[in-house]
Amino acid sequence: MSETTDIGRNPKNGQFVMGHAGNGGRKPGARGKLSTIFLDDLKSAWERHGADVLERVARDDPAALLRTVAMLMPKDINLSLSIDPVEFAGRFRSALEMLGNPEPLPKQRRSLRNEPRVIEHDG
Repeated sequence: MSETTDIGRNPKNGQFVMGHAGNGGRKPGARGKLSTIFLDDLKSAWERHGADVLERVARDDPAALLRTVAMLMPKDINLSLSIDPVEFAGRFRSALEMLGNPEPLPKQRRSLRNEPRVIEHDG
């Protein structure tokens, strides 16, 4: 069995020994409280200076404004498209009617299943 120090860590690898809680760490909610205070201060500063800062940066350093806007844009966008052929055909017909164009006649398909097949051979 390995020895433990007074804080419940294994001296060989520094990991907490199983069943030992450690030194307690950060109090629950401390990080959230700091984030909330920061965001409140940021909101307050934005309300006082936001529009003026944007105007000044756009005028004096447009590249910095462009970099900031680019950082706010999503880096990856996933699009999934599906087309309902029946709905598409209906909308296409409606568009043709609105434009005053006649609906094209459907092409006649020949069925070769019931027709006899003739093999011509010169010989």
